[in-house]
Parts: sequence; structure tokens; C-alpha cells
Amino acid sequence: MKAQKSSYLLMTMSLVAVLVFAMLFAGCTDTGSKTAVATPASTPVSTPSAVAPVNTQAAVSAPAVVATTAAPVSTGQKQKITISGSTTVLPIVQKAADQYMATHPDADIQISGGGSGVGIQAIGAKTVDIGMTSREVTKAELAKYPGFVVTPVAQDGIAVIVNPANTIQYITLDQIKNIYLGKITKWTEIPGAGVPNTNNQIVIIGRDSASGTRTYFDETVLLKATPTSKMLEKNSNGAVTQTVAQTPGAIGYVSIGFVSTDVKAVPVWYNAQKIVAPTLDNVKSKTYPVSRDLYVITNGQPSGLAGDFITYILGPDGQKIVANEGYVTVGSS
Repeated sequence: MKAQKSSYLLMTMSLVAVLVFAMLFAGCTDTGSKTAVATPASTPVSTPSAVAPVNTQAAVSAPAVVATTAAPVSTGQKQKITISGSTTVLPIVQKAADQYMATHPDADIQISGGGSGVGIQAIGAKTVDIGMTSREVTKAELAKYPGFVVTPVAQDGIAVIVNPANTIQYITLDQIKNIYLGKITKWTEIPGAGVPNTNNQIVIIGRDSASGTRTYFDETVLLKATPTSKMLEKNSNGAVTQTVAQTPGAIGYVSIGFVSTDVKAVPVWYNAQKIVAPTLDNVKSKTYPVSRDLYVITNGQPSGLAGDFITYILGPDGQKIVANEGYVTVGSS
């Protein structure tokens, strides 16, 4: 009986131990499942993949900013040159510049007149990139500016013009000289000349002292004599042409490129041998006595935009402009 009680007590204690162990085991399993659920919930916060999009966007944005500031629409950098001087050379250079800039959008070529003297002084002082002159550079100027490079771009003749009402058929170099020196004052003093319904008083039109055309005319026709103080000075070929066209008794001189139907270009009786008209053919053959070259000047050998533009003027397109403007081409063009 005592042995049965002991056996029963042992069985009871074993059962209790099993129950306790079962309960403890159930509690441990429960805790493990909560941990497993909590871990995935925190993963989006802790994983590096959540930060990666920020770094990737920064890498894409950086090149975009550089492209915006460093990729201009233009194909090149804007270049500018300035040109001034002879009003005779100006129409050639201006039209060449307009045509050149039409095919070279990065070129900015600014041109002004003022006369050959202004152009030579400006290029000598290096306030412009190219000077224009319709007369030769003097020895004194070359000594003062030894870096000058003088380039002929065209040939020209100086035409003596009168009002279309004048009956004159030709004129000699001596008669022109004596008119501009004030020794001949009336048209009736020249055989065949005259202006109907006027007193035939000669109105003398010339250029200002800065003009290369004036310098060449004074040296070649007046033989360096000083013209009469009665000469009306004009600052351009166009102004001379306009004044002569509007003044019945007027006489003037202009580049043959400025001769128009509004005036009459007078042929010259040259060397008592023949009458020579101021035409392109006679200038080219050098039979017309009052002819000269037209030039551009640079300080040193032309380079960059200035050099390229001068090359353009001397090329086929530029020399076509020379011909169209009423001048004689140079070189093989």
C-alpha cells in the first residue's frame, strides 16, 4: 500500500513537470514569432536600397547643370573687328563684310569712313584692326609705323565730272589743273564747253584734306599745287556727286565707282594724243592717266578674323564685289 502511494506521487510530479515544460515551451515559441514579424517591418528603413535613389538622382543632375552652362547654341565664339578710312574703299569693304557675315554668324565687322588720312592714323594708333586708303602710304608714315602691311584690293580711276547740262566733250589735264588753281573761272574759256541759261561761272567742288582721293588728285593733276580757296570741300565721293548733279555750273572729281547717270564723266585729252574716257577697261590697261590702287592696311601680317576677311576680299567672291561696285579687280580674280 505504501509502495502504491509512492508510485502515484511520482507519476503526479512527472505529469506536473511535463505540463510546466509544455507551458514554457509554448511561451518561447510565441516570443520567436513576434521577433520574426518585427524584423521585416523594419527592413525598408534600415536597408541601403532606400538611400540609393537619392544618390542616383544627384549623379544625373550634375551633368545636366554643366550642359546648360557650357554648351552655347553658337558654333563658335563671337569675334569683332573694326575698320575705318577711305570712303572710296568703303563700299567694297562694306558689301564684302555684309556678305562675309551672312555666312560667318560669329563675325562682327564694324566699318566707318572718314577718309584715307583717318584710316591711316587709326591703324597706326591701333584703334582699329584694318585701315582703308585710296592713296599710297607715304615714306614718312611707313617710317613712323614700320609694322604696316599694305595690301591692294582693287584698282580705281578718278573721273572728272560735270553737270549733265554742260556741253563739254572732253578736257585736258592742264585745263583741269587751271580750273582748280582758279586760273580758269568760266566754262566759255574751254572750247566746246558751256551751260545754257547760266552765266557759265565754274563752281569748283573738291574733297576735304583727309581724303586720299584729294591727296592723289592734288599730287597727280595739280602737281602738288594748292587748290583755290574758292573750292567747296566735301567729305565723301557721294557728296561730290550729289552737289555736281544739283549745280549746273559745277565740276568735281570722284572715284569711277561713284559715277552715275546724274552726272557726266568727262573724257581726258591725254598727252595731246588721244581722248581717254574714265572706264574700267582704260583703268585696267593703264591708259587712263588718273588711276591708282586701293588698299587695306594692317599692323603686321593680318591674322585671325582680320586676316580671313582680307583673304575673302581678295578671293573670287570679294573680287566679284569689286567689279560690281565699278572698280577693277586685282590678281587673277
